[in-house]
This record gives sequence, C-alpha cells and structure tokens, in this order.
Amino acid sequence: MRDIRIRDSIPSLVARLFRQVARVNNRALKAFDLSAVHTHILALLWLEGPMTIGELQKALALGSSTLTGALDRMEKASLVRRVPVPGDRRATRIEPAAWPEKRRNAVIDALTKTEAECFEKMTAAERRDLVRLLHKAVDSIQELDDGED
Repeated sequence: MRDIRIRDSIPSLVARLFRQVARVNNRALKAFDLSAVHTHILALLWLEGPMTIGELQKALALGSSTLTGALDRMEKASLVRRVPVPGDRRATRIEPAAWPEKRRNAVIDALTKTEAECFEKMTAAERRDLVRLLHKAVDSIQELDDGED
C-alpha cells in the first residue's frame, strides 16, 4: 500500500495549487508582458497605493531577496519606481508607473477571469469557504512567522 500522507498533506496541496494557478495566470498575463508576481505587485500598488518594501513584503509574503529581485526587474522595465521617503534616509516607497486606467482594468480583469476559470468547478459557497479557510491558515502561519522575530 502506498503512503500518501505527504502527497495529500495540506502544504503539498497548497504548493501544487499555487504552481497551477501561477501557470494559468502567467499564460493570461503574457499578453500584457507581465508575470504573475509582477502583476500581483502592481495590482496591490494600484489598489492600496504606494508602499514601502517592508509593507509589500508583508502583504505578499515574499522573501526579501525575491521581492528585491522582482522590483529591480520591474524598475528596469519602467513598471515601478523607487521614491525616497521624506524624513527617513533608509526607507524607500514603491510607486507603480502611470498606466492608462483601461489597461490597468484589463490586467485586473485577466486576474479575475483566471480565478473564475481555476475554480469553476466549485460553487460560490465553496469558493467563499475556501477564501475564509485560506485567510484563517494565512493568519495562523503569520502568527508563527511573527513569533520568530
């Protein structure tokens, strides 16, 4: 009998889900010449406004080197810019480059469409439950991360 404890573990399934959704998102965003990571950074900045690297890191749960590398590539592509924070020589705020509203909306619509496609076999109630449970898991793990500092 095969041992399926690892294959069917929550971390394995969440990682698999992440990779599959990222592939679908990347295909949908190719038309905009954006990766899923870059799009999630931009969408957060569009919706929440400019943020420091620390705020972005916490909101996206990305490691420092991963986020810095993504921001370096995005800055080189003129997708974002780093702006000094007045009164704090070490802090930098990340601002999205100006995009026409129609193009921003098209990117957000692409993300919304891929979400609908990825989870179309779930009912609306199941999707709401999944969102609730994922938030609960993220909060639980965040408490573990916060305890490490």
